[in-house]
Amino acid sequence: MYREQLCSLSPSSLLCIFHRPRVCFVIKTCVLISVVVLVSLFIRPLRNTLLYPVWPKPWKHVTTIDLLMMETMTKGPENVVDLPQCLTVVKQTVTEKDPRLDAIFIYDKVSETRLKSEDHKHFLPVMNGKEKRSFIKMFLVLAESLQGAGVKFFFESGSLLGSQRHHGLIPWDDDIDIAIHVNDWLTVRGALSCIEGYVLKVDPIMHWKFYGNTSRYPFIDIFFYTGNDEYIWAITDYTRRNLVAKKSEVFPLSYELFEGIEMPVPRFAELIARKFFEFDYCVSRSSNHKTGEPLNEITLLCSSLTYMYNMFHLDK
Repeated sequence: MYREQLCSLSPSSLLCIFHRPRVCFVIKTCVLISVVVLVSLFIRPLRNTLLYPVWPKPWKHVTTIDLLMMETMTKGPENVVDLPQCLTVVKQTVTEKDPRLDAIFIYDKVSETRLKSEDHKHFLPVMNGKEKRSFIKMFLVLAESLQGAGVKFFFESGSLLGSQRHHGLIPWDDDIDIAIHVNDWLTVRGALSCIEGYVLKVDPIMHWKFYGNTSRYPFIDIFFYTGNDEYIWAITDYTRRNLVAKKSEVFPLSYELFEGIEMPVPRFAELIARKFFEFDYCVSRSSNHKTGEPLNEITLLCSSLTYMYNMFHLDK
């Protein structure tokens, strides 16, 4: 009987029974702190300060309620699989002699022997001129196929940053990131699955890859997004750390030169790039896409690398 009465009492009542006011004070203080922290998570400036070391930059401008909605309500489409069969192979529309490829940035004069600092070796070009020309050709094949199918896309993540700070690929990067509305996934699959010389890798998590049929490197990342009246955000959970934006800042899309070729970017591309990244700081690669080997990231002021590459819109 006595045990049942004890079990029915609240924790605070039990403390009174055992006459432990100091423990009671500690518990009440912890509860109060927990409540304050919980409330702070819903006050954007306090939340951003409290979680500064781990909070993704694109999330700092979004309310906690909206982020919770995105995290809990986002679902990808069902039955996402590779196209069962290609009835016809689509011929490439872009050739190696396409004059647009003559405009791309080649960094043949950038070499390890001319570096001003040992740290700068982490920022050497990943691709030589021939490799980069072939890669941009692949991107043109993809872009023209999507545009021909009526699918809108725009640069996101590192390619968005590159489009604004370098007017092209980040020189030490070796992939391209684009975003497409999830409603277009069937059209995208149909447009890119059967192109001569290329492969589309479809994944149910809605992070797809497009690459040559002789090697999976280099590749183009295709991310799908959804949205509401105010925001767009990535379907893939780990990509939402990089892709959450106000719809009014993204649309209508604009067009800017990327490697000398006019390509679609968000309406306020530089504004978004500054929101998403430390624009004036250059970060080296975190992994080798070709081998999968992890690399140590180095962060430097981009102005220290301007003797190697042209950069635009720097403030520092």
